[in-house]
Order: sequence, then C-alpha cells, then structure tokens
Amino acid sequence: MRRLIAAASLVLAATMFAPAAQADMMIDEARNAVSAFIRGVAGGADGVAPLLAPEFQIQRANGVAYDRDGYIGKGVGTVHAAPDFALENVVATGDDDIMVVRYLLVIDETIDGQSVAKSAPRLTVFRKIDGQWKVVSHANFAKLG
Repeated sequence: MRRLIAAASLVLAATMFAPAAQADMMIDEARNAVSAFIRGVAGGADGVAPLLAPEFQIQRANGVAYDRDGYIGKGVGTVHAAPDFALENVVATGDDDIMVVRYLLVIDETIDGQSVAKSAPRLTVFRKIDGQWKVVSHANFAKLG
C-alpha cells in the first residue's frame, strides 16, 4: 500500500510540475528566437532574410508595414540599432511549430532616422520550418521621434 501511495504521489508531482518546466523551456526558446531575430535585423538584409518565413509581415507603430520582400528590400535598411539589448516581461505561448511571443525590447535604435522609444512592447510570431524558428509576423509598438 505504501508503494502505491508513493507511486501515486510521484505521478501527481510530475504532472503538477511538468507544465511549469515546459513553460520555462518555452520562455528560453522564445528568448533565443527573439534574440536571433533582433541580431538578424541589426545585421541588415543578409542577416534577417534567412530568419523570415515566406508569409512574413511587419507592422510598425507609425503605420508603416512590409511583407517579406519589402522588408528585406527596404524596411530592414531603415533600422539602425546598438548591438546591446534586453528582453523584459517575456511571455510565450504556442505548440510544436507555432510560438507567439510578447515582450518589452529595451534597445537604442533609430528607424527612418528617427529615434525609437528605448523600451517598447513588441509581438513576434514564429513558425518552425525544417526545425528552425522563422518569423511569421512582427508588431513593433515603439513610438518614433
């Protein structure tokens, strides 16, 4: 009887703590994917192109939007950012091949020659393609000017 109770306790503990461990793993994966995207953007068109899914779209707070080709061709060239940044308040949801990440990005950057709010919310959606996270969409809520 004690063995049965001990086994049941282990199963219960495993099911209670597994979601928390999975959530922590997803946050780590989200931080890595977002960080790669930010570094890719800082690297220009050649840096960001391999990270974008074919259906990629971006929307900025000032109303400017691009699809994948437009962003690679023009949009990414308008962003100039310091190499140092921080991610705060990272929240990630998703399943095996979709991940939605909301976060605050703290960075010194300009877009179209205008300074951007140093800390602003962002929302980035990723899809796993051939085992790699690709950016499907990105919303930048940073105010310009």
